[in-house]
Amino acid sequence: MKEVLVLRSLECIKAVAHPKRIDILKQFKEQPLSAKQLSELLGEPHAKINYHIKMLYKAGILELVEEKIKSGIVEKYYYPTAKNIEVAKSVLDFSLGIESDANGEYVSIFEDMSEAFFNAAEAGRLSSSSVEDYHNIRLSEREAEELKETLQKKIEEIASRENREDTGVYYEVALVSIPE
Repeated sequence: MKEVLVLRSLECIKAVAHPKRIDILKQFKEQPLSAKQLSELLGEPHAKINYHIKMLYKAGILELVEEKIKSGIVEKYYYPTAKNIEVAKSVLDFSLGIESDANGEYVSIFEDMSEAFFNAAEAGRLSSSSVEDYHNIRLSEREAEELKETLQKKIEEIASRENREDTGVYYEVALVSIPE
């Protein structure tokens, strides 16, 4: 099971946005469930639950993990493909085409970094060295600028080292300081 599934199309978002499908997804805990089990848990007709399961399966939100034959009937067991489901910001991008201020550019940069982060999470490439998070750090504007300059110098120093070991792994690096 993946850690994160990023929905990148409106069809996938529509598949998960139905209230009954959200109810279905909430039923999964530690084990796969069949349409019959889900219909009993939700008090809904089997055919109705089966329809919603097929929509979630088709969108890649559920996966078929097992088939059991019970009394000559094939019972299919499903489980979510990921622990968390996120919506890609690019799916919801909308602009009137009116020139915007610098904040629009910053939002775009942040969204690009978010997309890179979710791609890495989906691929299982994140580790404890990937994310460092600090909250409520009191900084003056000058200190925030100093922090940015220090990081920039360190990155430039590392990138310009001769005889560096080339591991073939590239990183997106960002410093985001958000005034509250």
